[in-house]
Amino acid sequence: MSNNEKTKKLAINFNQIATSHLAEGKLDEAYAACIKALNSEPEFAPACKTMGDIFQAQGDIEAAKNYYNKAIQILPNFAEAHANLGSMYAKQQQWEQAISAYEKALKIQPNLAGVYRNLSKVWHSLGQEKLVTECNYQAVIIEPESLTATEHLNLGKKLLELDKIEAAINCYRNAIKINPNLSVAYQNLGEILSQKGELEEALVVLNQGIKLAPKNPRLYYLLGTVFQEKKEYDSAHSAYSSAIKLKPENHLFHKKLGDVFQEKGELEEAIACYQKSLEINPNFFWSYYSLGNLYTKQQRWDEAIDVYHQATIINPKFHRLYFYLGNAFLHKLQNDKAVDAYLEAIRLKPEHPWFSNYSTLWKFLVSQGQLQPIFKLYQNATQLNPKSVLCYLNLGEIFTEMENIDAAITCYKTACYHKISQSHPTFVEQSWNSQNTRRPHFIIIGAQKSGTTSLENYIAQHPQVLPAIKKETHFWYRGFNKGIDWYLAHFPPIPKSKNFITGEATPNYLEYYQSAKRIYNVFPDVKLLIIFRNPVDRAVSQYYHWVRIKREKRSFEEAINSELEMLLKSPYRPQGNRNYWQQQPGNYIGRGVYIEFIQKWMEIFPREQFLILKGEDLYKKPTTTMKQVFHFLGLPEYQLPKYKKLNSGYYKPISQSFRQRLNEYFQPHNQRLEEYLGIKFNW
Repeated sequence: MSNNEKTKKLAINFNQIATSHLAEGKLDEAYAACIKALNSEPEFAPACKTMGDIFQAQGDIEAAKNYYNKAIQILPNFAEAHANLGSMYAKQQQWEQAISAYEKALKIQPNLAGVYRNLSKVWHSLGQEKLVTECNYQAVIIEPESLTATEHLNLGKKLLELDKIEAAINCYRNAIKINPNLSVAYQNLGEILSQKGELEEALVVLNQGIKLAPKNPRLYYLLGTVFQEKKEYDSAHSAYSSAIKLKPENHLFHKKLGDVFQEKGELEEAIACYQKSLEINPNFFWSYYSLGNLYTKQQRWDEAIDVYHQATIINPKFHRLYFYLGNAFLHKLQNDKAVDAYLEAIRLKPEHPWFSNYSTLWKFLVSQGQLQPIFKLYQNATQLNPKSVLCYLNLGEIFTEMENIDAAITCYKTACYHKISQSHPTFVEQSWNSQNTRRPHFIIIGAQKSGTTSLENYIAQHPQVLPAIKKETHFWYRGFNKGIDWYLAHFPPIPKSKNFITGEATPNYLEYYQSAKRIYNVFPDVKLLIIFRNPVDRAVSQYYHWVRIKREKRSFEEAINSELEMLLKSPYRPQGNRNYWQQQPGNYIGRGVYIEFIQKWMEIFPREQFLILKGEDLYKKPTTTMKQVFHFLGLPEYQLPKYKKLNSGYYKPISQSFRQRLNEYFQPHNQRLEEYLGIKFNW
């Protein structure tokens, strides 16, 4: 053994003796041993660090700092020395130096839980509670056993306040692991899982909580919200009723039970629940709002107006409330009041697709001479919100109505730029050039009420898809006179060298044969997607959609009987003749005779440019279905984090006899469709 090795070994031995004495509180003995270590090896960093620890124990902070600095000078990556130096600075309330030293220690050795805890104390002294929570959580990740179940629970609550969802979930799970009988941990975990949409796991967790705390009303309430989200309304009814039984004075429980009754179509029971909620809490806005919507369904316009007015006193800033109030005034033929309410809704929320999604509103305001006031409102809105996608989109729609197509195109292009800047900033920075070609690579052409909104949304979430400024342009059948430049302004310009695509979804195209010829003449290679749903379910869905938007007042049976009577008079046109298609509202049955429409399209476009999907598959096996879609579009595989069903409504099942009548009407045409496409739909 060389002399250097001997002195190094001697220094190590004396340093071990020093640390042992220090642990026992024998400071003089520790000091003597450490001096021997340093005499043997003056540049031995661990001994310098130990000497710093000894002076720290003696309360000599400056001497301790000197030795920690010496240790760092010898060994710059000595994490413990940086950490202890940070503690010395913290004792002297030299916060910036303390933070710097702790952060250096963690950069060198990230698994030092104690350093995170010490750093959290510094942040607490500085009033930085967000950073306190984050540091404490980092310590918990390293040493989860260092906290009690209650401490995990409290940390989870703080993380949730910071919107650290996954971290909060982790804390709640740790709390349950440490104390499986802590019912509040199940409650908090179940609530957060429900909010994330992880409904099945939320049910399991909440039911476990109820077993532990069967008299906790909030657990039943949360269980009800999960069942309501799953559209299992009988189970939701039971859960909310249990919550009310345990705490009848809670206004929210009654309101939520009212929502369930309303979804089930039991409107008088819903009214009673909302009224009970308001009896308990006369200032609860959402009960007024829901009660007003229910009165609207029943066409009880005076009562709806009164309730909506009460709601505006409580919350005068909620735009949707004024929209519904305008609808009620309109039905009472109080046009001036309707105009005032609608304009207030728009003023409160200019960043809303008012003129893309609310054609009835748009037509009414124009008929009342309100085009110029709305135009000025949106001119101001775009100045106040120069990067607003929807403000520019709405202004474009206004210019279109004013037949100023060039100005509309400019607005659409501006909206498009801001939308892609938000969704794909790197693309905009590197590849945006307004001179590049604008065109759709795909179009979803139908069918209505079959899942086109969800399909378009899922496609738009692929990282190589640049969305159009709105889902439906309606160009190829009712907007063709606006010109192709107007249409193309809805899409982003994409260079040929980039692997990005864009498209739109207007489900009405399928039924309008002239759309096929028009599209083919301009974009003969565009890819076409069609999603078909059981035509009986589609008809029911469309009917209730029209009821919701106040365009259908007949009962379902009356509407269907009327259509069947018309259709049976023209057996050679099972989708309906001209007179049938001119009736509004309606076309519930005719739109479901898919074979009559798809044949026309496939006479123009080749079969390989179509992807035919089953609406049922999109919801039952979305991952597999979207894999097929992305392959058809020439995109790499991509799995969405969540496949949320959009634009779905709840309604009472139709009678079995009516379903049978509709099935009998559709069956021969469904069979023709299967034979024509070579696809089994099993409807």
